Formats: sequence, C-alpha cells, structure tokens
Amino acid sequence: MREIFFSSSKVLTYIIKRCYLKGYHINQAKAQRLLYCSYGSIMALFDMRLTDERPITWEAGPIFPRALFDHMHHQLNFTDQQNPLEQRMYPPAIIYVINQTVDNFACMPASELNQFLTAPGTPWFIESSQGENLGVIMGDELIRQYFLQNVVNPNAYNGPSMEISISGVNGNSNTWA
Repeated sequence: MREIFFSSSKVLTYIIKRCYLKGYHINQAKAQRLLYCSYGSIMALFDMRLTDERPITWEAGPIFPRALFDHMHHQLNFTDQQNPLEQRMYPPAIIYVINQTVDNFACMPASELNQFLTAPGTPWFIESSQGENLGVIMGDELIRQYFLQNVVNPNAYNGPSMEISISGVNGNSNTWA
C-alpha cells in the first residue's frame, strides 16, 4: 500500500466546499460519510490511504475523529481561496476521485447513505461487531475490498493516472513512481 497522506481535516474541508459549490445538502454526519467514501474509493483504486487518520467505528457509522473534532469546533479553514488539495502539487487523480465520489454519494438521502455504509457485510458492521464495539480502528484491507466489490471498478476508471513525481532521483526530475 502506498503511504501518501493528506490531512483528514483538509480533505473534509475540500469535500464540504465541493458540496456547497454543487448545491448538495451537507451536515457533519454526511460530511463524515463522504470523507469515508472518498477514503474507501482511493484505497480501492490506488491501494493508498487518503488521510493521515484512519476511520473508526461510531454509533451511526464510520468517522474520522480529528476531522470531526475540527468540524464541530469550527476549526476547518474555509477562508482560503484554494484549499491545498486543489493546488497542482497534489496528484490530479486524488481530486478527480474525491469529486466523483462526492457527486455520486452526496445526492443520496442521509438515511440511505448511512444504511449503505452500515449494512451487514460492510466494514463498519464487521469491525463494530454489528454496532456493539465503538471506537475500533477500521482495517484498511477490509475497506479496500468492500469498495472494490461494491463501489468502484478499477477497470472502468478513466480519470487521471496516479503518477507521482519524484524529483532529484538519478538527477532526472521526470522520474515517475
């Protein structure tokens, strides 16, 4: 698995901004679900973790505790004209997948989205022992497999490639990982 992490709070900020710009209804719970769906989609498509924190099981589904805390305490920065995720230094594939994921799931009613993410067989259902064990860190491989089987199809992906520049390797700034 590739270890490229973005701040969960910055990714959440980007997701919320996208929802507002596109006119999607968003609240704290739905923002957490969209962050989780983005996390799972990136995991499935690129075998990499999207954020610097992993989701945990919580009463109504998976959450990212630090990002939730920042959201609840008004510590997300919406004043920046350009969120760091939108800058060219991040792979365009990340933005593309987050945008596609938000556009796909933000239109779902909150109850339907929550049902989809907590139903029997989901990582949340398994890791929380059917909602009995809260605060459990959810396994990346379980999330990856679930999203591969139920959400994304890597063979149908037609967005930007996930090439990451490695400057200075062998003196060649055009080397790609």
